[in-house]
This record gives sequence, C-alpha cells and structure tokens, in this order.
Amino acid sequence: MPIRRAELSEIGRLGVTAMRAFVDDPVMRWLYPDDERFLAPGGEIFRPAMLRWLAHREVWTTDDGVALAVWLKPGRPELDVDPAADEPPPPPDLAQRFELLGPLMTANTPPEEHWYLQLLATHPDWQRQGLGAALMAVQFERADAEGLPCYLETETPENVAYYRRHGFEVRREWDIDPDATLGAPGPHMWGMLRPAR
Repeated sequence: MPIRRAELSEIGRLGVTAMRAFVDDPVMRWLYPDDERFLAPGGEIFRPAMLRWLAHREVWTTDDGVALAVWLKPGRPELDVDPAADEPPPPPDLAQRFELLGPLMTANTPPEEHWYLQLLATHPDWQRQGLGAALMAVQFERADAEGLPCYLETETPENVAYYRRHGFEVRREWDIDPDATLGAPGPHMWGMLRPAR
C-alpha cells in the first residue's frame, strides 16, 4: 500500500480521519468532552494541531487519507505557524486541562534523543487492516538507521498491547489528576519506548 508524506491540501480529510479514530480516546475526550465541539464537521477539532504537524513535513498517510502517522523529529523542534485568522481562543476549561497535561507529559518524556509518535490514527471503517503497522514501519526503518528509539504515549490497555506487538515497551505510567474545578479525574497514561534495532 502506498505511503507518502501528507500535503497541506489534505488537512480536512486528515482531520476527519483523526477525529473519527479518536472519538473514544480517553485523553482527547477528557480535553474535549463536548460532542458538538469534538464532532464538528470537517475534523475541525484537529485543524490547529494539524497545521503545526504538517509544517514539520513528518505527517505520513495512505494515499486515500484513511490512516496517518504524525512524527516529531528528535528534540521536537517548534515551528512558527500562523493560526487561522478566525480561530477562537480556547475556552478556559480547555486551557486548564492543557496546563495539567503538558507538564506531566514533559516530566515523563525520555531524556534520550528519540522520534516521537504524536498521533497514529486509522479511520474506524479501515481499522484492523495493517495500516497503522505499515505507517509505523516507514519511520521504524529511518529511526533504526539513525540508531534512535521511538516514543509515544497512549491511554488504554488495548493500545498498550497493540504497541507492544510493534516493539514498544512501557517506560512509565502516570495519572492526570485534576483538581475539583475540572470535574472527574483525568485518564491514566502509559509512556512507551521502542529501542532502535
């Protein structure tokens, strides 16, 4: 199956794929519990992040856009990307959640240089066909050639088992534990590392 770098022109299609794939994801739905916002047409919930990811030129996709992998280079360099002019500021509760999540993820990030799998998404209608594995294999080959591990975070035991089958092992676990102003406790997370081979 052909796998290639994604183009900016595909942002809407990739956003829909990501939104459909993550509709039940514990962290995404903790961040965005409101269905009206999360399920907005055109995958709009992912548009700001997708703009940044595409700028890195490390978003890989199937030709039809039904699966994608977002990788960040070692060091996770920041790129300046102009947000959409009509993009509203995040609501205060969302900003609070990101303020809780960000430091926890940073504190649990491996200190060694690595490729970071920011997102792996397959549209539900195309899952269990090996698309995620094929997308990861492209990067594994590069990372192995560079002698670098790959790292990701995930939020379900099923995903932990899936990534273990692809060479990742749990490095750390932690809970997102918000204060009472944000309601129910946040999800449990696993940080997983795949050593270079």
